[in-house]
Amino acid sequence: MKRLLALALSLAMALSLAACGNGGTTPPANSTPNTFDTSKGSADPGPAPTQTYDLIWGGTSASSGYYALNVAVCDVINKYVDGVTVTLMETGGTVDDYKLMRDGEASFAQTSDVNEYCLQNGTGAYDGFGYTGSLDLLFFVPQAYRYAVTEASGIKSIADLDGKTFCAGQAGSSAEVETMNILGALGIEPDWFPASTGDAVDAIANRQCNGITKSGTTLAADSTFTGLQASLQQANNDLRFLSFTEEEVAKVQEQYPYYGFRVVDTKPYGFDYETLTYCSSLGFSVSEDLPEEVVYNIIKAIDEHMDDIRTAYPGIADDPFALTNDASSISKIHPGVVKYMEEVKGMTVDSARKG
Repeated sequence: MKRLLALALSLAMALSLAACGNGGTTPPANSTPNTFDTSKGSADPGPAPTQTYDLIWGGTSASSGYYALNVAVCDVINKYVDGVTVTLMETGGTVDDYKLMRDGEASFAQTSDVNEYCLQNGTGAYDGFGYTGSLDLLFFVPQAYRYAVTEASGIKSIADLDGKTFCAGQAGSSAEVETMNILGALGIEPDWFPASTGDAVDAIANRQCNGITKSGTTLAADSTFTGLQASLQQANNDLRFLSFTEEEVAKVQEQYPYYGFRVVDTKPYGFDYETLTYCSSLGFSVSEDLPEEVVYNIIKAIDEHMDDIRTAYPGIADDPFALTNDASSISKIHPGVVKYMEEVKGMTVDSARKG
């Protein structure tokens, strides 16, 4: 029955988008995202809820290496959580997802711990955004934002990006916003090349753009970069990953103290050097309006079927719950997740992190 329901929901979504022609931001006609029975409050998870939830999952571009992770998590929810169906919506990334949540058109977003903190506190890129109601669901991926350029570009440092054609990240993504923030804090102004990830990769391969910022797991190679690398090597070219200096990091953190930088290696791409770059944890957030027991059941299914998710996307952390509860993270976690972490995983969650 759930498979038929998900199929019907997906068909309705496709028909709605075709009729509206709005780039994929209108939910299916038979969906009622963000309309919840909050009278359930903090009831203990028990029998399948009598109320059903047809929800929209704000994801990312299908060309992103993270798209497979979105698909895998949605599949687990649709297969194993009674009363809940999620439909994955392809989007431009975190900023687009938060707009959908703000407008009541989505209940989940792909995000990072930094983005969650900024949104919840109305700061940084989300100053005046008009929405703070997103809470942590689970962070899966320790990620690095790699600043990649071609060897043929002659660019060898972050400072060399000034005046050069460069894609800050997929249009509408957190990478785009944060790259512009970071380089802006350094007084570096590239000739920005706004594009989707796929279009940017094509432009780089065709020497119309020098490079791109792209987030990806530190545990494995990102498919976007490996695909681009293969194209470049056919033309006797290759990627180069840029590194920030300690002085540049200090200057950025004067303006954005919640931006973390770490040293990461480039071994997944066949290189033997390290780079100092901006890093965060990537995962998913959920609307604060979704009842505690519903989110509890969602996170329970994710935990019990983590192997299925890992098979679809191998670059996740050994323990996503530990990554979510990491002391360096300061964003707030949904009560349903907190309950599961404390009662089932035996974790202590800082009171400041409880949404």
